[in-house]
Order: sequence, then structure tokens, then C-alpha cells
Amino acid sequence: MRTPQDWSRLGGGLIVLLALAGVLALFAPRILGAAAGPELEIITALKRTETEGLSLGVPGAPQPLKSRQHRFARITVNVEPGGRRAEALATLDFEGTLGETRVGTAGVERVPFVVRGGAWVPETTAAPRLLAVVTALEFRRKALQEADAAAMGRLAGPETPGVGGPEWEMLRQVRARGYRAEAWYVRLERDDAVVTEHWRLQGALPARPVDTRGQRQLSLSWRGDEFLFSPSLM
Repeated sequence: MRTPQDWSRLGGGLIVLLALAGVLALFAPRILGAAAGPELEIITALKRTETEGLSLGVPGAPQPLKSRQHRFARITVNVEPGGRRAEALATLDFEGTLGETRVGTAGVERVPFVVRGGAWVPETTAAPRLLAVVTALEFRRKALQEADAAAMGRLAGPETPGVGGPEWEMLRQVRARGYRAEAWYVRLERDDAVVTEHWRLQGALPARPVDTRGQRQLSLSWRGDEFLFSPSLM
């Protein structure tokens, strides 16, 4: 029969074991990542987002771009000389929302990584090219909502003409205008993106109410650190 002293020693040993387990749970991934090299740590960081989810702040949008589900695959990692920066190249399948807009993508994602606090982390976000495309699309949606030709022009590539033509003129005439993107489906290439947009325009012309839905394809090209529309804005 165990004495109170035996139970006390057993309890103390159990507390020590639990404390050691907690320390291992906290530091083992970092220790193993360091032992296996940055490639494994970076791949693990990307794959972890699949269970944690992605929430990406879009400039000018009241709500973030949120994933419902996403998957990184075919991940390769290139570590720069010096071992403090790296880039992960991967395919990304993404389904999510930006407010009321459905967003889906498939294609190539490039994710710069840096070392912070002894761990490899994305320099900005785990999906920077997707975020750049959605940012351009949201700025364009707002410019159409406001019929702002100058704002549209700032989204144009070097060889893209400004807005004009019958569709633009009709849009300008709509009062109480509401231009909504119901869905953006994005195909990301290495330096380009192709987007299928499902849109809805509501409001009123002098002679009739307007409630029109449509679909269009948009092309964007990577210029510097952003995506711009080319060859057209509409």
C-alpha cells in the first residue's frame, strides 16, 4: 500500500513529465525544422495554413479575403545565399470570399520567406500574388461603382487604353449605381493572371430601371510589384 509520501513523489514526477512534454511540444517543431533545413520548415509553414485558414487584408476593402478551403501543392524552395531569405514556388487551389464576392483560384503562387525570431515566415503573406490580383480587381470594382475614369486609368498597363465606348457611357448614365462582383475566378500564371468575372449592375437610366448581370474575362500582367490590366479594362 502506497504511503502519502509515495503519492506525493509520484505526483511530483508526473508534473515534471507534463512540463517536459509542454516544452517539447513548443520547441520540437523548430528544432526539427532547423535540423532538416529551411526547405522542410517553409513547406510545413505553408501546409499549416491549410488547417489554420487564410485571412488576407485587401487594401480599400472593408472585409478581408477569407479562405473556405485551400491547398498548396508541388512546393519547391529556393534559399538565397546567406540563408536568411528564400522563395517558395507552389501551386495554389483556393476557394473563399471577399465580402459577398466568391473568389476561386488555381495556378502558380510565389511566396517570399524571411527569418524572423529564429523561424521562417512569409515576408508578407502566404498568398501574395493572389492578394495582388484581388486588390486590383477590388480597386477596379470601386472605380466602376463610382464611374471614375481616372481611377480606372491608374489600373491600366502601359499599352492599355483608357475607358470609353458605349458600355462605359451607359455605365456613367446609370443613377443610384451599384456595380457588384458576384464572383472572380482567377487562373494564376507565372507573370500573368486571367480572371472570369461575374458581375451585376443595378440602378436606373432616365427611361428605365437597370438590373443586368453578365460575365467577362479580364487579363492582368505583373508590373513591378502589382498586377495591371492588359490589354483592356473592360
